[in-house]
Amino acid sequence: MKPKIVFCFLITFIMCALFAETTPLLTANQQMIDVWDSDSEEEVYFGFEVEDMDFPTAQSLGYNELYGILVTKVEKGSPAWQAGIKNNDILMKLNGYPIFNVKEFRSIKKLLRPGDTVWLTIWREGKIFDITTKLQGRTKGKKPGKSESNKKVAYPVGWGGGSWMPYWAVFPVDDVNELITNIGESTGDKGFAHKAINEDGVFMSGGGGKVNIGKGFFLGGVGAGYSFSDSDAATHSKIKYNLSFGGVTLDKRYAINKKFIGSLGIMLGSGGHEVEYSALANTDFNWPEISSGGSFNVKVSRNYFMVQPRAEMLIRLLPWLGIQTEVGYMCGIPTHSGWKVQAATGDVYSIDNSPDTPFHSLTISVGPWFGF
Repeated sequence: MKPKIVFCFLITFIMCALFAETTPLLTANQQMIDVWDSDSEEEVYFGFEVEDMDFPTAQSLGYNELYGILVTKVEKGSPAWQAGIKNNDILMKLNGYPIFNVKEFRSIKKLLRPGDTVWLTIWREGKIFDITTKLQGRTKGKKPGKSESNKKVAYPVGWGGGSWMPYWAVFPVDDVNELITNIGESTGDKGFAHKAINEDGVFMSGGGGKVNIGKGFFLGGVGAGYSFSDSDAATHSKIKYNLSFGGVTLDKRYAINKKFIGSLGIMLGSGGHEVEYSALANTDFNWPEISSGGSFNVKVSRNYFMVQPRAEMLIRLLPWLGIQTEVGYMCGIPTHSGWKVQAATGDVYSIDNSPDTPFHSLTISVGPWFGF
């Protein structure tokens, strides 16, 4: 199983690396492409100086958010001065995009043009308000030995988002089907829970989200599950099966251009199989006697610690909407040998001679993404 994990991880890494190398990197979390025409001589001019926020400064100002940059100087007569921006203001957003650091602000700034109208979200002494201003331009300074056509601009990697996330996975379910089939045979109904789980793969439904924590890294979470149930009216039997996983994610994004954002990451969490079987010996109840001798309810499960290396590609359609694609390899490390059973009393017991069912699969996901 380990060679498969290594192989899939290398494949996903190489695929993203190939995408990333279509354009040179400025920093670890920003991609560069040409944006200025060779005859363009102007650049956007705000007229203020900014610096990254640190915790002591934010604490002294009473600012509690995890994003924003500090305005340290405003030039008299500049667009910022005319808009009413002051020293010690905190620039939170530009055109609705959260600003996490000066580097990201400069990246977004380079996408703007003189004459554009923008709105800035400002924090000042505990109050948050929006300012709209029309950008001015000024002559760009040229560096000796470099032509305008070689100038580059960094695209932002976004601030995060979330959505419903469908997964296609092919986990080994031979042991699960053997267990469910054996339960079904006890009812005498040949159609009850027969070949319950498709061994060629299952569709799992879930959701996830992430937020930018700086330097192109995104922290988030994801979870998905698949369920099956069946019942037999003659024997008052019911069976439920759940396949699920979930955990914390850490990803590193690379902006190929403003439409395509790639990332490499990993998920750490838990998952596993659970089969619940219940049956009533009879349904003839007589008040106040509500017990049913011979009835039972048991849960059989096998749990794992989950590791999933993965590669993603976000295709932006609108500023707030895109298509998220993901390829990963799910690897489950058992938390115990064999399977366990939980009785109706809540007590848990190991099942003798139960198999060490593996839990691994290539996972593929394509779905909508709300945010950036």
